[in-house]
Amino acid sequence: MSKLLVHSLIQASPLQLFINLAKRRGICFSLGTFHKPYTKFTHELQKTVDSESNFKQIKYLYKYLQKHRNWCRENDSIDRHYFNYLLLDPRVTNGLRERADRLHQIDVWHTFLRAIFYVGKGKAARPYVHLKSAQKLICETDSITLAKDPKLALIVSIWKAKRGVLLLRAFPEISSQDAQTREAAIIDALGMNHLTNRRLGVYSSGPAKSEFSCRERKYLGIALLYNLMHKFLACKEREVYPLKIKLQ
Repeated sequence: MSKLLVHSLIQASPLQLFINLAKRRGICFSLGTFHKPYTKFTHELQKTVDSESNFKQIKYLYKYLQKHRNWCRENDSIDRHYFNYLLLDPRVTNGLRERADRLHQIDVWHTFLRAIFYVGKGKAARPYVHLKSAQKLICETDSITLAKDPKLALIVSIWKAKRGVLLLRAFPEISSQDAQTREAAIIDALGMNHLTNRRLGVYSSGPAKSEFSCRERKYLGIALLYNLMHKFLACKEREVYPLKIKLQ
């Protein structure tokens, strides 16, 4: 072994040695609790980001989603024209689908969660209402006006950075009550401090309304988010830009 190599091994910290070795061998890894970035997620969701063992526990939360689905299948079959949707910041995802194979699963999960800035429900062209409203503010310079709706302000900032908003449609052909309950669970899981939603969701039916505790509602939301991450990774990121507006 050369003197230069021995000297570099002595000088490097154990953590740095691990990182260098992992990079050379193409190993996917996460720094986990060694490097825990600050987030505004709820405690229940943050735990899934903090360690691999907690991340692997997500699969056990599907029992809450299955219970919700079973109830809706048996009791809620009217007007199934609704869906949920997420708005995401492409500056955070940064081509996550193409990068996912080179990242640890926790890093993929964490990136997906951080990119979400709005959760909604609707039917037809409902998600585009937000974009049309934001387009009216694209030339607005008054920060007070923009601050009245953080969601629109963030959309405008994405467009001014010459990027487009990412729109993920989720859970098509469900009832209004089902979509409303899923929206509420996802918002509760992510936390209002992370999102630009200005109101909490409403649990309008099923076990989430009558049986689940506050913690179990968040578990439902985490299971829904995990489903949505896989849906997001299966599709190419398509950014939505403002129409007929020349950005300065």
